[in-house]
Formats: sequence, structure tokens, C-alpha cells
Amino acid sequence: MKYKLIDKPHFVSREVYTEVTNKLIDKLRPNKSIVSVYTIGHVGNPGISDIDMLIIAKDNCLLSENYRAEMSLQEKYLFLHQPIACSESGFSKAQIFSFFHNYNLVHGKDIRVNSDLNANDINILKKQTALEFLLKMYMQLYIQKKYKILRVRDLLLHVKALIYDLEFLNITSGNLFSLVQTVIEWRNKWFIETPADHEIIEWFENLLSELHLQFTKNSLFREIAFPIAKTYSIAKNIKLNSGGNSFNVKHSGFNFPLASSLSSKKGVKLLNKFNNFKFEVPSDIKSLPTILSERFSVEGQLRSYGKEFLPNFMPMTSSLHLN
Repeated sequence: MKYKLIDKPHFVSREVYTEVTNKLIDKLRPNKSIVSVYTIGHVGNPGISDIDMLIIAKDNCLLSENYRAEMSLQEKYLFLHQPIACSESGFSKAQIFSFFHNYNLVHGKDIRVNSDLNANDINILKKQTALEFLLKMYMQLYIQKKYKILRVRDLLLHVKALIYDLEFLNITSGNLFSLVQTVIEWRNKWFIETPADHEIIEWFENLLSELHLQFTKNSLFREIAFPIAKTYSIAKNIKLNSGGNSFNVKHSGFNFPLASSLSSKKGVKLLNKFNNFKFEVPSDIKSLPTILSERFSVEGQLRSYGKEFLPNFMPMTSSLHLN
């Protein structure tokens, strides 16, 4: 069965990014419970880049609006996911553990403060953040391979972010580094010299193989930490067992041609109903560093708070939701 490549990017001008961003800011501006609004990062590759927005609200104030649900298709294309939201007091804790960069205050007051963490704690957090993102990326790639459906723009977005994770792990050469560099080069000239489908597929399979090799052979990748040894629910059909002795994946279910004939989201949703994945991930961390215990605790609080007061926003937490 051949791969189906979906969600290929299309060009959008920087002016449209600005218009879409300002439209949402104008909707947020009258809300007196909103303290600050930031955009995160920048539009490096128009048409590929998405808009990341962080909204800070006063403590115990409900923000129930689903702004993305009201957006046009073009607006949703740029806001690939819901805005991130956090309470004012939650943000004061979350920013300590976050490595967001290029904050741009677009509304309200700047409430950021400098971290007073020591170098050792920063290095521990960087390593954990990087390993979690690499593990999440491996999961996504593995499932896409099983489904034979590659989400092209999603790959271009998330793999580019891996360059920061490799930097956190002091990986500046080798196959994994080269594969990430390839995506950065592709992004820079995507609408001028788009790679052929077979090139994307070959790169995709090489990246998945390289990540599998790193998680099974590289002792650095066994330094990922978990709050406790248990089975975590990453999604309805994705489990993560942190108590395994070796890196392994168990898959149950089946693929079928009908899924690839549907729209991208419907096809993937249908396959999710008939497929389950369990990732077994070992860890050499037996005694959890204090800074990671604090991080796991704060992220658990942020997610609980978000469900109650910020139900239609993403929490300011890591990608794996290890609580």
C-alpha cells in the first residue's frame, strides 16, 4: 500500500498573517479579564509557519470562548491549533519551565520575569523537554507510517522545531541532525523548489528509523524521566508505558483503503477508532530530580485549571502530558 501525502502547504502572504493575528487580538482586547496576549516565534516561512498565541487571564476567570471554531478556513490554516492560555499566577510558574522564545507582546502588560534557576536545573529541564518532544515526534511518525498517511505541513512544522531539541542535547552532527537540516532547507525554498513525493517519503522513513535507533541504542535517550512508572494515556488510542525494560511498540488494529479516500481529518479519525498503540519506553532515571518533580506538579495543576477555566485553549505544558 502506497503512502498518501496530505495537508501540503500552500503559500500565504505575511500581510495575511498580520491581518488574521490582528483580527483575533481585536476580539480579545475588550475582555477585561485578559491581562496579556503574546505571539510566540515568528513567521519564518509564510505558508508553512503557523501562528502561536499565548493568552494570560486573571486568576479564576472563565474564558469559555472557542475562537478557533469561529474562524474561516484560511484563519484555521494559520491558527493550526487553539491558542495557548494560562492564568496570571499559573504563568508565573509555567514560564520557569518553558523554553518558549521570541515572545512578542501584542496586548496588555508584559508580566514575564527572569528565571533564577541555576545552570544545572536549566540543563536538566532542557534535556527532559527535548527528549519528550523527540518521543512525541517518534509516536507521530510511527502512527503515520502505519496509516500510510503523511501530514506534510505538520512534518515541516514539527521537525523544524527539533533543531532546538538537538541543541538542548548537544547534538550538532550525525544522521539525525542532517535529517532535520534537510527540512530547514526544504522550508526555505518550498514554493520555489518543492521536493518530489518520493523524496519526502524517503526522508520520512529515514527520520523514523533514525529516531528508533536513537531510542534503542543511544544511552542519552534513556535519560527521559517520568513522574512514576505507569501507563500514561497520551490520546484515546495511544498509551505510553514508562515501566518497560526496552524500547518497543505494540500495535493492534488494521488499515483499510477507505480511509485514504476520505478527507485528511476524517480518514485519520476513522483509523484512530480501529487502531491502538502502546509505546514502551525505558528510563535510567531512578531518582527524580527536584526540578522535574516541581515541573510535573505545576503542569498537572495547569492542565486541571485549564479544564475548568480555559476549556477551549491549550495549556502551557509539555507535549506528552505526563500526569
